[in-house]
Amino acid sequence: MNYNTHIITGLSGGGAEHLVLDLSKRAKNDGKKILVISVTGLNDIEHKFIDSGIQCHFLNIDSFSQLKKGIKKAKNILSDLGGRPVVHCHMFHALFVAIFLKLSGFNHNIVFTLHNNQVSSVLRRLLLFITKPLRCKDIIFSERGRKWYLKNSIVLPNGIDLSKFKRSKDNEQGKPTVFKFLFLGSLTEQKNPLSVPQIITNIIEQGVSNFKIYFIGTGPLAASLQEKIKEFHVEDYVELLGFRNDVPLLLPDFHAQIMPSLWEGMPISILESGSVGLPVITTPVGSIPDFLSEETGYLADTENFHLSMIELMRDYNTAVSKAKRFKHKVRTEFDIDKIYQRHQELYQTCV
Repeated sequence: MNYNTHIITGLSGGGAEHLVLDLSKRAKNDGKKILVISVTGLNDIEHKFIDSGIQCHFLNIDSFSQLKKGIKKAKNILSDLGGRPVVHCHMFHALFVAIFLKLSGFNHNIVFTLHNNQVSSVLRRLLLFITKPLRCKDIIFSERGRKWYLKNSIVLPNGIDLSKFKRSKDNEQGKPTVFKFLFLGSLTEQKNPLSVPQIITNIIEQGVSNFKIYFIGTGPLAASLQEKIKEFHVEDYVELLGFRNDVPLLLPDFHAQIMPSLWEGMPISILESGSVGLPVITTPVGSIPDFLSEETGYLADTENFHLSMIELMRDYNTAVSKAKRFKHKVRTEFDIDKIYQRHQELYQTCV
């Protein structure tokens, strides 16, 4: 296969987008030609692709009225591939475009990664079921992600570029004076940032106040989060850092990552934290419980999330021990080089 082709909903700074970046970089180093197509005009990390010598194309389908023009543009971009190329679609809207291309006569094989274990829309679940014959393989992150509307599912987890995460967290003993918690993710409903002010209040009511939560990420709930912070009067316990390009360097400066998500697939940010030995507290959603357990981190539902944070602060040595075990697991099982090779083997089966 001379080409590796990826279609993705947009180029925001999320885990799916960085997975495409890492896979594309390795394919380029492997002598392959790369096509990366963004369905929408969403663009936060195109510069990272450009820095790696990878060109990105934008269909700019930001509304249904732009679909016809975007499909035509996609055909032009893909016209030189020849044969029956494999097109790897990431998230629902990318698959939607690939299916339109197929129905309009474009001859390609589809590999699909949903990147979430939950599809709340009945219509989307039905569309995924009806279009199963048009897809070669559906990638799921663990057996927990196997659904009736996904076709011949293959378990293939996410991976990270471990070379970026060389600076590990110091093996701290005892309690830090002030605990620095990191919320790393987009400010969207899925990541549940609006729950954090209540979590902070719950912790304070338990007599614990030597902590602060730092948000790295942007998204549509940014303004609502600021309003919630003021409503709960927790301004002194929160700092919004916005979008950052230096996350690998920053991670070891925190004492733990928190992820109170409502739903997930296999969040890459947890792997990133794990790779440097940063303790993780997360809700047990998506495929998370298949690679993070109470032996390697903290699993808590949203109602009891504050209790796990308090537990970590009261016994940080145990948190560090858990993080060491998770670090070994991440560095052994989720190296992007291994995950890249497995993707290449999968693509070959669909040619």
